[in-house]
Amino acid sequence: MIRAPLNFKAHFSDFFFKAKANEWVSIVIDTYLNRKKYKIESDDNKALEDVARFLDDHFAMNVNQETLEKISTMSGTKLKNLFKEKYGQRITEYTQRKRMNVAETLLLNTKLPIKEIAQSVGYSSHSKFSIYYKRYKGKLPSEVRNLTCDHHNLNCDCSD
Repeated sequence: MIRAPLNFKAHFSDFFFKAKANEWVSIVIDTYLNRKKYKIESDDNKALEDVARFLDDHFAMNVNQETLEKISTMSGTKLKNLFKEKYGQRITEYTQRKRMNVAETLLLNTKLPIKEIAQSVGYSSHSKFSIYYKRYKGKLPSEVRNLTCDHHNLNCDCSD
């Protein structure tokens, strides 16, 4: 009977320490996941915006890394890391998303053949464009075009 309070205290102490250990692990994981890997200085921030603007204006071109390094006056590694930190995606992903968003706008709002849309957003291969479009948008360009034509009662030629 005398040992009961001691056992309770030992169990409570064990429970308390396990809870504190779990709390500590949780804090460490949360800190790791939510921390910024790179601090972006104001000059670097402006340079990144210049790079993004250049990519937005030249999304249909295959822009090489050296060009972006010259625009940003950063090394390739620094540019890649800071760009991902600021925009949440790699430079190639940023460009691909821009291409797919423009392509989607053209599919929805014009009667341009899909082959021409593919070329206008930087793809020489119509089939490669279709693969990337489906990856980013979840539907083939021809499916989007057919839905648009049906919805607007347009006489579209979607066979390209």
